[in-house]
Order: sequence, then C-alpha cells, then structure tokens
Amino acid sequence: MMKMRFQKANEMDLKLILSFFKIASQTLERKKVSQWSYWQDPPRDKIKWVEEGLNKNEFYFVYNESGHKIGMFRLLTEDVLYWDQKGKEKDVRYIHSLVVLPEYAGHGIGINIMQKIIDKLKAKGVGKLRLDCDASNKHLCQYYTSLGFLKVGSKETPYSINNLYESCIS
Repeated sequence: MMKMRFQKANEMDLKLILSFFKIASQTLERKKVSQWSYWQDPPRDKIKWVEEGLNKNEFYFVYNESGHKIGMFRLLTEDVLYWDQKGKEKDVRYIHSLVVLPEYAGHGIGINIMQKIIDKLKAKGVGKLRLDCDASNKHLCQYYTSLGFLKVGSKETPYSINNLYESCIS
C-alpha cells in the first residue's frame, strides 16, 4: 500500500476544498459524467454543507510520502441527509467527497485511501462504512461494488438520485 497520511482540514481551508470539488467536477465533465456539476459554481446550501463539515472536523486532506496534497475526503459519524434515520446508527461511519487530484489519479490511490480509512475504523471498533454515489455514474457505482460495498438503497436529493452503499468492516 502506498504511504500516505491524513490531516484534518480546518475552517481556513474552505476555498481549497471548494477548489478540489471544482477540479473534480471539471474532470468528470471532460469524461462526460454529469456528477457534481454544481461544484463549478456551488449553491449556498452546498457551501454551507462544507462549512458544517469543517466545523465538525470531518474533512481530511490526503498527503503522499513527498508531502504533496493529493486528495481529500469527508468522514462523518452521522448522515441523515442521505440515510434518513438509519444515518444515526452507532458503530457506522459515512464517507463523502473522496477526491483524488487528476494528476495523481489512475494509480490506485482511491483504493489505498479507502483501505487506510477502513483499517483506521476497524482499529476503533467501527462495524460499517457507508457511502453514496450518484446513480448516473455507473463506472463509480461499479467501482464501489468491486471494493466490497453492497447497494442497500437509493435516495433522491435536489441534485441527483444516489445509490446507497454499505460495507461491514469489523
């Protein structure tokens, strides 16, 4: 597994996080994937969602062994926005906003990030990891199932229909 480290983002990192989202959105657009197009000019509710995550210390940057920021993700202890009341279950974590910068993509970094998150959660006794994925992004949906996540439902939001995935990690 590639050496990397996670570091919590702070409130001063809002613009950087929004730029990571914009870069990811532009990369997806070049691949003809409509997911995350709102991040190119984010609406207020999406900016507020990021601010709330920063206030709760849920955003992390990913650094490679050379000390370069290569990605980010958000890890939540609750997620009622996508999971309704199931999103309050104990012993579960929710991953959002996994971004690998395009210049580092295609080298298995996403898988390495997910595995490191899973290893850290297992060590803390967390039993399940959940995530959602825009249902229109078939490639990404297949990616998550290839990592052992099972589709357990779907959720319609104002921006998309999302498949809900879960993996038992304990």
